[in-house]
Amino acid sequence: MKIISLVCFPHMMSHMYWLVIPPMFPILKQVFSLNNTEAGLIVSVFAAATTIAQTPVGFMVDRIGARAVLICGLAIEGAAIGAFGLVGEYWHMLPLAFIAGLGHTVFHPADYAILSARVSESRMGRAFSLHSASGYVGFAIAPIYMVWVAHEWGWRTSFLSIGAIGVVAALILLTQSRLLNDLSENRVEATPDAPPSNTAEPETLSDGIRLLFTLPILMCFLYFVLHQMGGGGLRTFLVVALGDLHGTPALDAAKALSAFTVGSVVGILSGGYVADRFGPRITTAFATLVPAAILIALLGSVDIRGTLLIAALALSGFLIGLLIPSRDLLLRSVTPPGSMGKVMGFASTGSNLGGALIPVVIGYAMDTAGPEWLFWISASFIAAAFLTFITARRKYGG
Repeated sequence: MKIISLVCFPHMMSHMYWLVIPPMFPILKQVFSLNNTEAGLIVSVFAAATTIAQTPVGFMVDRIGARAVLICGLAIEGAAIGAFGLVGEYWHMLPLAFIAGLGHTVFHPADYAILSARVSESRMGRAFSLHSASGYVGFAIAPIYMVWVAHEWGWRTSFLSIGAIGVVAALILLTQSRLLNDLSENRVEATPDAPPSNTAEPETLSDGIRLLFTLPILMCFLYFVLHQMGGGGLRTFLVVALGDLHGTPALDAAKALSAFTVGSVVGILSGGYVADRFGPRITTAFATLVPAAILIALLGSVDIRGTLLIAALALSGFLIGLLIPSRDLLLRSVTPPGSMGKVMGFASTGSNLGGALIPVVIGYAMDTAGPEWLFWISASFIAAAFLTFITARRKYGG
């Protein structure tokens, strides 16, 4: 549990950093005279940097180990996000977003390499659920934290303070780094059927690249793309879209966004038991993602307010979150020993690719066609993601 905690806290910070910029869009648009497309470009630059670098970082994790990579990445991202509080012009934020995106590359490859090496097979689903839940806790905290601190002490303090937390967290990890070794000699003894994650002979670069382009890995990659273009798009523009479409106050919209994320956390924690009990199944994917998409699509067509709005977003978040531990088990089940860093680095690059594309896509759609398109586009991608579980049928059945 200590090792899991040390891995989960930086993962929580990484998700906070992914979501610190969008809740500040209304302020940044006013201060720097931006439109939605320009505001979305900041997030796109962040995600593009991560998309470019995350797979190479995954290879690095498998080659040199996860500890140093994880600690350095957290420190870099925290420092870059904190520097947002010092900018004087809009264009200053773009290189900072790129640097923060480079720091963001480390978490999934390093975290999953450590967990796969140190957790027994029978508890893997629950370990993955705790890891994913910690990220969604970061999503839940970020909007309220950023808006509240900005209201009390100014938007610059929001960025400076959240960046400082990450740098301090990296220093704490450095003092505990001996516990974060993912090499096989430090692996906790697992059940006999548990594949050791770092005991295989080193593979060549071409072998690793061929592995990444096998069908099961590509389907996991596509899941990350669709998941991020759906849920990530919603998280990016929900506050703005609700305000433009229904006149929802920014703080109320931030509460609704946090409800979506809290629901996801509860779903993820529940999904760990589902994953350990049943494994990843396409029927589970359909029963969770399609109803969630329907709820989200309704928000673009019906003026839902107050408690009902919070409940709808919380339920849709719960359904999406319920599937995430099964997603991680599916990815691990198709990953050879010693390859978790590169495979997770590549697959979760799909999330970064989706994150790079969707802010500009939705920003343009909202500018030209109306804010309701946020909900309709997000719902379409979420519903489509269940199809990527088709490769689970061969091993786990329906």
